[in-house]
Amino acid sequence: MSDTSLRLLTLPLDAMGAPPVTLAGVGGLPEGALDIAPAGLLVAATPCETPLFTGAIVDAARRCERDVLLIRTGFAPELLDLVTVDVALVTLTGPVLFPGLIFYRGEEGGLWLVPPRPGPVIAIRPDGLHRMTVPPFATTEARAAGVCRAAAEIVRVGRGGRC
Repeated sequence: MSDTSLRLLTLPLDAMGAPPVTLAGVGGLPEGALDIAPAGLLVAATPCETPLFTGAIVDAARRCERDVLLIRTGFAPELLDLVTVDVALVTLTGPVLFPGLIFYRGEEGGLWLVPPRPGPVIAIRPDGLHRMTVPPFATTEARAAGVCRAAAEIVRVGRGGRC
């Protein structure tokens, strides 16, 4: 796993506050994938673009019965490459894929994943991922401000700073 990808994993890991366990070769997930058992979540990062690993995260969610979060960092996160997140959430009928989400940092400090257009959002909490129908913002301006806060944090972390 690249150093940048490893650094960007700190965003969801800090939001969950649980110690991760490194997994060895989980069904096609990127090297260095992490298991956060208390949250029922597998987390990985890659500089690779879609569609690489898309099928693998859905397969891993199905086989491991855990939600899967894959951060797509690019090679210059938020400087030249938009950082996106693909999520596979486990449901009673099988995994549901939410591709191309972006990080949102709330004014209160909460970390969320929001879609590029109106739709369900995902809260990242200590007990895992939570799909929500009501976003943590009321206006497009507030959404833009939260996305910008997250982007600034990604640049800082990508350069070796803290969240």
